[in-house]
Amino acid sequence: MIITLFGDLVVRPGKEEEEERIYLKLKPIVEAMPGFISMKSYVADDGEELGVIRFDSRESLDKWMHEGAHAAAQKRGPEIYEGFWIQTAETYREYRWEDESRIEGDLTYLFTER
Repeated sequence: MIITLFGDLVVRPGKEEEEERIYLKLKPIVEAMPGFISMKSYVADDGEELGVIRFDSRESLDKWMHEGAHAAAQKRGPEIYEGFWIQTAETYREYRWEDESRIEGDLTYLFTER
């Protein structure tokens, strides 16, 4: 099972460098956490940025949410962000299509950093 965290952040003007410093500090911490699968972000044509973070379980996500440096960064959110949204989704079905065949099963390997 994959737990996927989707989110979008709107950084306050003038806080971009501070937000980047926090991101660079937290990135290696989350990547080293047990249960972390992957983290990517995408920018839409209208400028909206979507972050996608995957964990192997709810428990792994909860540990990240309460990790010390991450918890401290969350407290600073109101001074850095104008707003944000987060959605957490739990995989209930997954499959892939390859060579004219539908293949059922755990697709975690598709998202692991290579």
